[in-house]
Amino acid sequence: MRTSVFLLVLFLNVSFGFSQANLLNTKSSYELETVSKLEEDMESQPLDYAKVSDEDIIFSYTTWEVIDLNERVNFPFLYPTDESIVTEDRKPLIRYLIDGIKNFEFPSYFNDTFTEEISDEEFDNIQVYKVLKPGVDADGITEGKEHFDIAGSWRAHLESLGYEFPEEEWVTYDPSSAEFLELEDNTKVDSYQRKWNAAAASVMPDTDFNSAEFENADVRKYIIKGVWYFDRIATELKYRPIAIGPVALSAEDKFEQTNNDTGSSDDSGDDGGFGAFFDDEPEEEAVAEEEVLEDDSDADSFAATANESAVDSEKEYTPMFWVFYPDVREVLSKAYSFNQKNMSKPFSFDRLINSRRFSGTIFKEANVYQDRDIRDYISKNALMQLLESDRIKEKIRSREQDMWSY
Repeated sequence: MRTSVFLLVLFLNVSFGFSQANLLNTKSSYELETVSKLEEDMESQPLDYAKVSDEDIIFSYTTWEVIDLNERVNFPFLYPTDESIVTEDRKPLIRYLIDGIKNFEFPSYFNDTFTEEISDEEFDNIQVYKVLKPGVDADGITEGKEHFDIAGSWRAHLESLGYEFPEEEWVTYDPSSAEFLELEDNTKVDSYQRKWNAAAASVMPDTDFNSAEFENADVRKYIIKGVWYFDRIATELKYRPIAIGPVALSAEDKFEQTNNDTGSSDDSGDDGGFGAFFDDEPEEEAVAEEEVLEDDSDADSFAATANESAVDSEKEYTPMFWVFYPDVREVLSKAYSFNQKNMSKPFSFDRLINSRRFSGTIFKEANVYQDRDIRDYISKNALMQLLESDRIKEKIRSREQDMWSY
């Protein structure tokens, strides 16, 4: 009997570690909790934001930041990628977002202005990686993109399969046309290509595609949009998150990673298929950048971002979906991440984000040039892009300091 109890306790310890709730007061292994913290000890509701009148905002700045999950300080947003080996209440941030959308607790959007809501069918498609097979000429088998080559265009082939095109702008930009290839607006390119891919997936057989399911480890970054503002009543600079979206592996890189059997979610050399925040730089220049930033307080964060390998510098940070942050606060206030400094006091994701317990790098601010990001006006110079990001941050801090100068 003692042997069986000992083995059971050993098994539970291996499976869940020493993070179970009420572990020290449990007298029998059969009474062990399978959660990290008891529900009654958790925050039940998020702390309400103070009401801020527009007249009380002396100045404000809207910024977009990238939260790179390769950085150690951001690991609580990434792990656990394998939920089967931890307590059932420990999940990565992406799982709470996806489950909340599926359970209709909050909507998801294609953009951070919340004008294009994602339908249930479209959201299901987001979670499945489908890539048209390139096809091999003269192999006797016509599949994937070969159909478009034979038909002369995407539209001709899809119409032959019975697809009815709506009267929308994207329809006029066939991916095989010169007009599509000449598009300079990367946002439109991504949006139009996504719609063409969805149209193809809706009528073409599965044999024309390579398919794979989305996994937690496929998320490599988060994009967070927020507003810095100076409250005249509180007389302090505050930050309010507005939107957040996960950036995952592209379908092409998902299959490339599978074929290469790399699969490591915390490999700092893997940029997640969306390209590094900064463009390709020679190895010698990357080393020089680390030396220049050696004494800066943000050097570790910058170096980790700058040294990522850029697979395609033209790819933008395009989240799988966007959510309006106030919509998700109630869910995230009950969703707890791992606290490396004190396992008995985990932080809710809502607290992590609102208190800015993450390392983020500004890559865009609202500006007169159609909110262009740093790479649009500083290209192929990682060091200057990093310094520009730091300049934006210091501009906001300096503006607060100026409020107290007479």
